[in-house]
Amino acid sequence: MEVDSDLEANFVQQFSCLGTTDKEVLISEFQRVLDNQLNPQGCAFFLDMNNWNLQAAICSYYDYDQPKDKLPSMSLVRDITIGEGESVPPNIKFVKTWRIQNTGIA
Repeated sequence: MEVDSDLEANFVQQFSCLGTTDKEVLISEFQRVLDNQLNPQGCAFFLDMNNWNLQAAICSYYDYDQPKDKLPSMSLVRDITIGEGESVPPNIKFVKTWRIQNTGIA
């Protein structure tokens, strides 16, 4: 029943936030984890946005901080071994090799 799963999700959320409720402690812990890369106001923003759940706030920070235009990327240069459309009989060991190129930044 959907109501039960919503209620269960609500309990899980509440239990995950149990730790400490002292906001100053959470802010200083957030700063410690980030090696003081973010000021207390920034930490408070991410914590407040995530109902003062430290783990969720840190995840949100890293999701937000990721570069938007510099994603890892690759392209297939050539299929070296078994070609496109070729088949291998069952229970036959074989080695498959591709040549790829890093086309991204990372």
